[in-house]
Amino acid sequence: MKQVLIASASKVFLKRNSNLLRGRGFQLFTTTNGADALKMHDEYGFDLILADLRLDDMSGCTLCTLVHKNETTHHTPIILICHNLSGSIERIEQSCASAMLLKPVDPIKLLETVGSFIDTHIGRSKRVVLKVKVTSKKSDLEFLCTSHDISNSGMLLETEYHLALGSRIVCHFTLPGSARIETEGEVIRFMTTVECENLYGIKFIGLSMAHRAAIDGYVASIDGPVSFIGK
Repeated sequence: MKQVLIASASKVFLKRNSNLLRGRGFQLFTTTNGADALKMHDEYGFDLILADLRLDDMSGCTLCTLVHKNETTHHTPIILICHNLSGSIERIEQSCASAMLLKPVDPIKLLETVGSFIDTHIGRSKRVVLKVKVTSKKSDLEFLCTSHDISNSGMLLETEYHLALGSRIVCHFTLPGSARIETEGEVIRFMTTVECENLYGIKFIGLSMAHRAAIDGYVASIDGPVSFIGK
């Protein structure tokens, strides 16, 4: 069972988000201060931390820095939440947070963001058509792909190069509007079409906040036919 820590000085924040995530396959822990959060993370090794910018004894940004400072081989995903104020947003953008959500938090957006960092499908992720060339690299081998669609959490690629389930690749592509994206991805799905095309479902790993925001913006901007993945 995945373990998630929720940290905030607000008990309302803790209750609301605990209720939202409860029953979705997580073991939840809560705290109002960063010191306890660090001690609990040392003990349990959380799969994800969801933190308010405001804690009793420190900021969410400071918590993020301290958590990652003690990690050598793996950085725990940390989602920071703040009000839509320029100063707060700038602080989080300059931090080492994995993602940022703005208050009031949209429940579906929260579920999609949490699901994109934890290997479980929760919420509903909007998938839209995207037809672009994707330059990909596995180890030292570079190869070309064509994308079929994209969602907040991944994309569907077609390529002649054989990819095994679970393998990781680095993808470079440009979204309409000239946003250049670079991200690591894991192959989580394989299928073939009637035309014998090889299609691979790629789950994004380690997207920067800027690239995540660009993809979110593109997906949200498409009003044409879409589908939903997940529950």
